[in-house]
Amino acid sequence: MDILTERRLYDSANAYYRGADILMKQSSSSAPSHHLVQPAVTCAALSLKLYLKCLLALEGKDREDKIYGIAELFRNLSDGKKKVILEKFDEFSNTELSSDELVRHLDTLDKAFERWRYIHEEDARSVNLEDVEEMILAAKATINASRPDWGE
Repeated sequence: MDILTERRLYDSANAYYRGADILMKQSSSSAPSHHLVQPAVTCAALSLKLYLKCLLALEGKDREDKIYGIAELFRNLSDGKKKVILEKFDEFSNTELSSDELVRHLDTLDKAFERWRYIHEEDARSVNLEDVEEMILAAKATINASRPDWGE
């Protein structure tokens, strides 16, 4: 992938993250709309996937765009990037997870996009939105460390 494609992944991830944030704020406002939680979770999960895809693209991986799962995207990152994300996640979540624990944690988030996008087709298991946001912030901070010129 070229730098333009990588930047588009990053910009798309930012847009979906902003959308999720707006929807969650609206769903918890003084006149909440619980119908907004479903698109908020969907946008948040897609944002996380795009940030991780961007990191892979920056490393020159996933050129065929064949990796889709959140945990699988993370597993395919270099050990250095995984370490930075883990450190950032621990910082944002005030935890001390091992890499294996974080992968298990990501496995629980892995199907959020599919489950919540088609919530009418199956019972969606609960998703901890705080965990998703902390992982999004960790992935975004890792990208910003590599590409400070992309900061907002």
